[in-house]
Amino acid sequence: MEKRKPNILIIISDQQGIDTIAAYKDYFSHEAWLCHWLKTPNFDRLAAGGYSFLQSNSTNPVCCPARSTVFTGRYSSETGVTYNNVGIDEKVPNMGEWFESHSDYTRVYCGKWHAGGAWNYPDVEGSRKIPGFETIPVGMHGTGDFNDFQVSGAMKGFIMNYKEEKPFLAVAGLMNPHDICYWTPQLHGDKLVPKSDIFGLGKSLPPLPPNFNFGFKDPYPRSQVNFTPAEWQNYLHDYCRMIEKLDADLGRLLDAVDSRADETLVIFTSDHGEGAARHKRVQKWHPFEQSVRVPFIAYLPGHIKSNVFDQKHMVSGVDIMTTVCEYAGIPAPPNCKGRRLKNLVETGETKETMDYAFAEFQHTGRVVRKGDFKYVKIYKYSGNPDQPFIRTGDGKPEKFIPCEGSSRYETLPNKLLFNLKEDPWELKDLSEDPAFSAKMGEMDTLLADEWEKKIIPGTHFDRN
Repeated sequence: MEKRKPNILIIISDQQGIDTIAAYKDYFSHEAWLCHWLKTPNFDRLAAGGYSFLQSNSTNPVCCPARSTVFTGRYSSETGVTYNNVGIDEKVPNMGEWFESHSDYTRVYCGKWHAGGAWNYPDVEGSRKIPGFETIPVGMHGTGDFNDFQVSGAMKGFIMNYKEEKPFLAVAGLMNPHDICYWTPQLHGDKLVPKSDIFGLGKSLPPLPPNFNFGFKDPYPRSQVNFTPAEWQNYLHDYCRMIEKLDADLGRLLDAVDSRADETLVIFTSDHGEGAARHKRVQKWHPFEQSVRVPFIAYLPGHIKSNVFDQKHMVSGVDIMTTVCEYAGIPAPPNCKGRRLKNLVETGETKETMDYAFAEFQHTGRVVRKGDFKYVKIYKYSGNPDQPFIRTGDGKPEKFIPCEGSSRYETLPNKLLFNLKEDPWELKDLSEDPAFSAKMGEMDTLLADEWEKKIIPGTHFDRN
């Protein structure tokens, strides 16, 4: 008899940077990395039993765009979700729809979705139900403190009590550490962060990062906050505590998976990172590492290699759709851009090209990672999210046309280039150094040939 396909559990957090897992201390050794200031026994357990990608990137460091790529295998310019609160292009199938039509998997979703319109949590029925998934309902408060325990508890109950013959595809959408957004003036009328060390935490407060002050003109000032040093340290402390709450929710889910007698593939990731005082920033939206680098762990005991910390291969959220299809034994949807990771995480070898990754930001921004270098450019924004690019010559806005790129659209001069091996905190911009002009050209060509020529621009589907 044909062997039963594995169950699949995808766990996605919100606003979690790559350095928030204590097991990664050896790879993020500077004391300002947050892994030195928190305890994450369940993340450590997942990492010990699974395959961690330390070069994992968000495809677009903001909620809806990033999530649209995780659940379609297409970049946000293709899903049509280039900004928050619009839905995925109706012509692009999401994971639930694709599994519904191509497999016998039972498909359930619990928790934050935020890729279907101006709402976070799916309804059981009606316009806010996620196509292709059945909803396990929880509260609608929209914060980790209220919802994550409900999500992890409800999903734990589903996993432990699922007795059907056919496998399941389940998604747990957790909110923390996104609650840190409410500590800043952007989402709250006043700052909630204490102005001094009122709890006497002293040396247990995380230090300011080395790039709190930096030596280049920041061309993307969005999300900068004028906190005092004490406020920043309290902010970082509170962010770490939110990670620890998330860790407890992860533990409930892992307990449920480990209690089963069959096999369950677990993939954990986050939609984007958090400013965390680096470049004096909070939140996301920007192309720096604190916003773009996110955790990505694959776990399937007996199949996926354990205790692996991969610093070589670059992955992103766009690779998840292709990979879960491979594990389910079904083809990936047409035009998927993700790489198949099954062979890599099971054997350590792959024929996929995994030495570069792409991301978008702020409607018209582009990020390219290859080797040690990261290149950032941004086209001039028209102010119209549906026609964001400005045509050179007549100044008219339009959608992006593949193969055109810099030859067709106005590009702002504020490019960036970093050598992340020598400068992991992104302190020195190399874009205007003549010694790196060839590298700038190489990265721009890679962007044009391997990304801009291959995308199929989508239109947003604005669900209520």
